[in-house]
Amino acid sequence: MDFIAYTNAWVKSEVTQGRIMIGILLLFVLYSIFRGQNELLKGTLIPMSLLILVLIGYGGYILYSRPAHAKESIAHYQSAKTEAIAKEKEKHINDNKAGKTLMRWVYPGLMLLSTVALFFLSSPAYKGMALGFILLFVATYIMDNGFVSRSDAFLQFLDGLK
Repeated sequence: MDFIAYTNAWVKSEVTQGRIMIGILLLFVLYSIFRGQNELLKGTLIPMSLLILVLIGYGGYILYSRPAHAKESIAHYQSAKTEAIAKEKEKHINDNKAGKTLMRWVYPGLMLLSTVALFFLSSPAYKGMALGFILLFVATYIMDNGFVSRSDAFLQFLDGLK
């Protein structure tokens, strides 16, 4: 597989994840929680609202930026192959460094903090909020893991081009 085909395949997978992230399933869940009478579930409204904002914002960014980046990379590759490969490699290395830092330290730390809070809080609404934050951090961990794993595969492909 050549650079152009691999770049197009990578962008398609990124855009697919972006579309999934913008899905309206969570909106339906939030509506159901809001209409329900369970105080524990009502406590999850704030974190789930944040999750929806993250999904829509990050998913929209992916849908907008990845195809534009692919067009730019392909055009650069067609004019200067070695420079385009080096630039793409640098981009993925930097993206992976940030993503792996979040996945290694930030998300697990926030999940642990939310889990500890879940056991020490007494109000059902606050317990629901802690539970919602656990779900928020698990969801963002899963999203970033998908992006980092695809970026790692792209880096391996770029290493094979030399």
